[in-house]
Amino acid sequence: YQNFFLLYPKLAGMTGTAKTSEVEFEKIYNLPVEEIPTARPNLRKDLPDFVYKDSLTKWTAIARECKSIAKTKQPILIGTTTVENSEMLGDLLKEYQ
Repeated sequence: YQNFFLLYPKLAGMTGTAKTSEVEFEKIYNLPVEEIPTARPNLRKDLPDFVYKDSLTKWTAIARECKSIAKTKQPILIGTTTVENSEMLGDLLKEYQ
């Protein structure tokens, strides 16, 4: 798949994740990665990670946090790695409504 890009005489693109794959872009495509700073200051607060003893404890904490955030009417986007995790979290969120 990646070799199809090499058929084109010019390559360009824009993404928010290229910097983490900079070595790959250089090695495979012989392309540099340029980081362009944002026009506005970053308002996001980077908080420390939470580490849980087991997955049920983790998902229960996520469901509780969602309930707390939902009270403020703030939108929430939760990414999961599997359909099973999404369904389990959906069940937990129903319990916390």
